[in-house]
Amino acid sequence: MRRLGEVVKIEADQAWVKFTNPTEACGSCKGCLRLTLKEQTDEKVFKFPLTIKAEVGDTVMIEYPEKGIVQTMLVLYGLPILGLLAGYFLANNISGDETVSALTAFGGLLAGGIVSRPAARMVDARVGQPRIVASACRPR
Repeated sequence: MRRLGEVVKIEADQAWVKFTNPTEACGSCKGCLRLTLKEQTDEKVFKFPLTIKAEVGDTVMIEYPEKGIVQTMLVLYGLPILGLLAGYFLANNISGDETVSALTAFGGLLAGGIVSRPAARMVDARVGQPRIVASACRPR
């Protein structure tokens, strides 16, 4: 996944990159409105290792490994669902009572949610971090 941003500050070998309002760049689909129930209007600034020659004001391309996004999301959302299903079916096979199964399923969901965040961070760290890969062309 790639995204353009503007370099706003450079410190030694680190660059602070500002991402503008995504609704300005992507058009009028309002996908962010459907996901968050509010329009994204604020700008985000992140720090990246400076791996190319860039100056303040340059537009740069940030790349995040797509494989990492998919794997992290699978862990983050898959483990709680797996905990829910495992809790339900284990309790249902052992006790046969629906109330116990429902409570155990809820406990499995909570346990999966607690485990999923550190596990997703481990997967994210193993896959790789976002980095600056190119500087966009500037009109002269």
